[in-house]
Amino acid sequence: MVKVPWEKLAECPKQSESLVTLLMLRLRERAQPVDGAGGDGGRDLFEYTPERELVLYEAKSFTGRMTSGRRKQVERSLVSAAQHQPDHWDLLVPIDPNPAEQQWFDGLRVAFPFVRRWLGRSWLDEKFASRPELVRYALQESGDYILERIAEARAERDVLAGGLVDYVGRARALHARAQEISPHHEVHTSLGADGRSVVRLVARGSAPGEQEAIRFTGRIRFAADDQQEVERQRRFEETMRFGGEVELTADNLVEASLAGPAGLGLERLAVGGVRITSPRHELTAPLRGQVAIQRSSGIPVSSLPVSFTHRVVGADGGTLHGSDGTGLLRVSLRYNRRDLFCQLKLSFEPQDSVMPQVMMPVLRFIAQSRPGCSMELVCSGDEKGRVSAPITADIMPRGWEPDEIHLWADAFEDLAQLQSRTGQFFPIPDDFTKADVQQVKEILALLDGQKVVLRGDTVSVGVVSAEALDQLADTRSGMFRLTAGYEGMLFTLGQHQMDLGPCTETYTMDKILNMKEARRDIAALGHATAVLRLARNFPAVRYLGSERPE
Repeated sequence: MVKVPWEKLAECPKQSESLVTLLMLRLRERAQPVDGAGGDGGRDLFEYTPERELVLYEAKSFTGRMTSGRRKQVERSLVSAAQHQPDHWDLLVPIDPNPAEQQWFDGLRVAFPFVRRWLGRSWLDEKFASRPELVRYALQESGDYILERIAEARAERDVLAGGLVDYVGRARALHARAQEISPHHEVHTSLGADGRSVVRLVARGSAPGEQEAIRFTGRIRFAADDQQEVERQRRFEETMRFGGEVELTADNLVEASLAGPAGLGLERLAVGGVRITSPRHELTAPLRGQVAIQRSSGIPVSSLPVSFTHRVVGADGGTLHGSDGTGLLRVSLRYNRRDLFCQLKLSFEPQDSVMPQVMMPVLRFIAQSRPGCSMELVCSGDEKGRVSAPITADIMPRGWEPDEIHLWADAFEDLAQLQSRTGQFFPIPDDFTKADVQQVKEILALLDGQKVVLRGDTVSVGVVSAEALDQLADTRSGMFRLTAGYEGMLFTLGQHQMDLGPCTETYTMDKILNMKEARRDIAALGHATAVLRLARNFPAVRYLGSERPE
């Protein structure tokens, strides 16, 4: 594992802070770096979350302890950060706080309530452990680093001077040699996300005999006072009973050992972890059915077709896996052969580039999936294959409020209607906001021939002569109307634009708010911008077409 030499990097603070900046840009896709040439204003990066919250990140290269001088630097950064009115502010520094430092940091919230987290050395090391390329980038000009890589390879040819050609050739030769180790198993290797080597042994025959089997022996334990271990134990028990997958760490294994056919050398391996995966059985013909939601009165309110494509089995039963017709809802049916008990689980998995026509029925279904109702699965062609049970938990998308799903279901239905009426079809924009939802409603109203009220209290008009300004000011009724016509009205939704054709806007004003400034600009420049106040009882409106009002 590549370790970050924080103390060495601290000799060049800019290098250390740049490394942390690179990391956060990987972790936070919305984050944007700040050019600190003129002072970073208490932030090295910032981002606007999907909830439109402003989050600032401040990186420091300090190592050792947070001295009084360093604390003052942090406090000065907070004073600068406060000018941006952030919702949250995080400190990233390769120091794990001791109790006194944590108390000082927590006390900062009295004056700066937006202070959120101290992300220290342990947190940074954990994130860099799976991203060694960032550390190599920061140290790319270090000769010592290159020598260390060569020493690890233990041979000069491991530098791979020929590039990918050398790598592919050597990998192919090693793979071919690995297949000669055992006549009973194929050997496949890869690197995991954490940099560890992963070896998969696949039996060459469909049912290896006892002498060719690979055996694992040992005892398994789970720490009762660790919530993560409690959850791991639950997954382990469910995997053994009903099939699935679970990974055990070295801490879970006691006196663990492997044994198998000669030649593999399994007895010499130290077992650092075990991944237990149930065999996956593909269904030759998908098992199709319908999932329906019923109110307590028995009245059905929503349903979706589902299809189960494969199953896994365990000691007590198994689990059928599938999805609805859109692929946005994952469905699993666990059955227990011993007590004839079934459990149906659904999970919502949004995807990129989804059409609103596809998303809308799924959201309608989710909105009705509330505790207090019941869910029923009926398999096609088999009325006896019916499973019904009360709903015990909703499947609301993470971060959504209970009533919000109705809003988005309505929004995607409106968007689908808009696309159908205009004949222009496109996926839901990635940054589709509530402001876009309102805009879609207004476009539909325009297409229905309605007039849409424009927001705002004033309108600005360009004036090119003193006579024109006098005409605006000389109104006996106290109000005057301005009509603007457009050959084409463009609306933008994400990356898509639609032209609604000719459009007209009318404004009724009762006062010029900047007459003195406008006359001065006319005299000096020959043109001016007049700011007109809209009449309170005559709102500005927009409608399609070029017909002018009387």
